[in-house]
Amino acid sequence: MILYSSHRMEGEFVEGQLMTSLSHDLLFVIFMEKSDWKHIEKLKEDVRDALLISNGDETLRTLEELELIDALQRLGIDYLFKNEIERVLDGAFQNKANSVLDNDLHYKSLYFQLLRQHGYEVSHDIFSVFKDERGNFKEGVCLDVKGMLSLYEASHFGFEGEETMYKAMAFTTKNLKLIDDDDNDDGNIEQRLKEEVSHALELPLHWRMPRLDVRWHIDVHNIKYMAKYPSLLELAKLDFNMVQAIHQKELAHMSRWWENLGLSKKLSFARDRLVESFLWCVGLAYEPQLEFCRTYLTKIGNLIFIIDDIYDIYGSIDELELFTSAVERWEINAIEVLPDYMKICFLVLYNTVNEMVYTTLKEQGYSARQHLNKAWENFCRSMLVEAKWSKKNYMPTLEEYLANAWISSSTPLVHVHAFFASKQKITVEALDCLNSESDLVYYSSIIFRLCNDLATSSAEQERGDVPSAIQCYMCETNATEKVAREKIRDIIKETWRKMNKSASDTPFSPSFVNIIENHARNAHCFYQHGDGISVQDHVGKKRVQALLVKPIV
Repeated sequence: MILYSSHRMEGEFVEGQLMTSLSHDLLFVIFMEKSDWKHIEKLKEDVRDALLISNGDETLRTLEELELIDALQRLGIDYLFKNEIERVLDGAFQNKANSVLDNDLHYKSLYFQLLRQHGYEVSHDIFSVFKDERGNFKEGVCLDVKGMLSLYEASHFGFEGEETMYKAMAFTTKNLKLIDDDDNDDGNIEQRLKEEVSHALELPLHWRMPRLDVRWHIDVHNIKYMAKYPSLLELAKLDFNMVQAIHQKELAHMSRWWENLGLSKKLSFARDRLVESFLWCVGLAYEPQLEFCRTYLTKIGNLIFIIDDIYDIYGSIDELELFTSAVERWEINAIEVLPDYMKICFLVLYNTVNEMVYTTLKEQGYSARQHLNKAWENFCRSMLVEAKWSKKNYMPTLEEYLANAWISSSTPLVHVHAFFASKQKITVEALDCLNSESDLVYYSSIIFRLCNDLATSSAEQERGDVPSAIQCYMCETNATEKVAREKIRDIIKETWRKMNKSASDTPFSPSFVNIIENHARNAHCFYQHGDGISVQDHVGKKRVQALLVKPIV
């Protein structure tokens, strides 16, 4: 029998954080008998057979295989079949010509989406058959709702300057909104498909936090997968619960670490966001083998929250300059000139980062000290710039704001730590890219910052914080807030296109590229309905419950 963790997270969701007290004697490790392991292996074999054993019409087989890969990804178990997925996609890419499915919009869109997603060079010209002589999509495409939904999702994998994908996004968005209209009672469109349309319009698949979307697909659309892939759905449920149990164990460990550290009690003015920080790291890398990455980045995330509050709220300019100088020097005696509250913060930061340096040196034979120290130095400098802007009531231009804000967002800092914490292969090319402020990291940072600004701008203005991108654009162009927000959303879309292109040509491994992109996806998720980090709300509590507390039954 498979036993899952049946513990309860005791405590309350206070100020955005689920205060936890997890007992040591609760069941976190899944006990499984040999028969249970054999059953799971049998389910895996069923999926492998479906992927790799060719039966019947080879043309239709290609579509079925792509749909199965799409299902594996949406159900969160694609990491179990990486080699098999690569073989299928290699075959699909090599056999480009497929006249039978040439006019199948769903197939063409899914082909484009999956191959672009996995780094293959696929031309947007494959959609020319669906366009008229003026280069616009034919109105008849609207009759194929499934195909149009697939094209909508595929359009978000377009590159900057690909006019076809711009038109595809505009065309499908317009027509899918008509289908999503509550007054549309077209009996020819099944309810499940309408729900998928609504879900996609809320946020496209490419922009969603993968782990949270996995839960949605299993909970809401399990019937879709049960009919066609019963073994797949059963495996997905088992895997979700097993991985959730691993995350629960990690969170319990992090709770004890944070409690023993006592930093939140010493610095009572700062945000205490352990659960949110851990949940963010689950969004970055949920796979079981990346436990060290999650736990280490949770520590870094908590320190970022506290240091951010020191710069934004508590510290004077003189004190902040001293703290920035101490981080630049990175010497233990640098704390002598700091006020007491900064001394303890610097010591925790110093010890935590040096622990990472030691681990990397021990396990990979490389000292990451220079890279990690430089990242913290850049972050603190950018925070100091914003603190001075706020103190002087200075309003930067949007360009000036973003030139600093992408660093103060903490995204580059997180990515440098994630590179070493996820134990990436250390190459000269990857390190050069990491040190030279890579485009990929920059685009992820911009998306994070702008999503954050859209959600928190009004509240931060009331507190007198540094202006957001919205206020900068309004002041610079005399635009209304509505126009400014639309402008920021357009920049986010265009930045995704740039990041798509950058991801296709990078020395970073696919696993690290995924972490970088997931950081941007997390931003869409956590800031979709407001400030999902600093503000307590029902949506945030449901998110914690779905991913860290409630198993799938």
